[in-house]
Amino acid sequence: MSSTAAPEPGPGSDSGAQRARLTKLPGAAPDLRASDEERDHVAGILADALATGRLAPDEHAERLEAVYAARTRGDLAPLTQDLPEPAEGRTTALAPHLDAAPVHAVFSKIRRGGQWPVPPETVVRSTFGAAVIDLRHAVFTRHEVVIHAHSFGGKIEILVPDNARVYDTGTALFGKRSLPGGKEAKGDDGPVVRITGRSVFGHVRVMRGGFKWPWRDWR
Repeated sequence: MSSTAAPEPGPGSDSGAQRARLTKLPGAAPDLRASDEERDHVAGILADALATGRLAPDEHAERLEAVYAARTRGDLAPLTQDLPEPAEGRTTALAPHLDAAPVHAVFSKIRRGGQWPVPPETVVRSTFGAAVIDLRHAVFTRHEVVIHAHSFGGKIEILVPDNARVYDTGTALFGKRSLPGGKEAKGDDGPVVRITGRSVFGHVRVMRGGFKWPWRDWR
């Protein structure tokens, strides 16, 4: 008994559209688990779309959150289905950051917050001053970022989202490093924030959620 081969799906079919959505990924197996490299690839396309005005910051942040929550290639594919690949010759690596300059508070208070794109590494120094790094509404264009927090006679406060995983490997000499509010992230789909640096006669403190450190506590 002969069998008739199933017709190839047309370009307007669901499976055809699925294949089209997967063209931006290194492979076309939607059920395979996504790797960090594939997530970064998709994040790079989103970063390019943000830089060229195709995505508004709010929508970019929403899609980026979905990128790092994705478990399979099929979860990643719809996030770029309406976006073009970056032009030939332009890297799909994550866009350069305009906020990568070091933060240095000397006998003063400096705050960096809002919807700012978090660079892969941020250097924060507080010399008899106060520095606040607010990541609660920041745009994470990488799954993992590093903050080098150095305090000499000053204080550094780092505010992180509730679902962020925080690893502090810094040191203290006649100083203090603390993570009030618990070290456990709420969920396993948040960004990774690694903190290094040295606290000498100072304090480096990491807070979750909406805590606000009053100015009187800094003096």
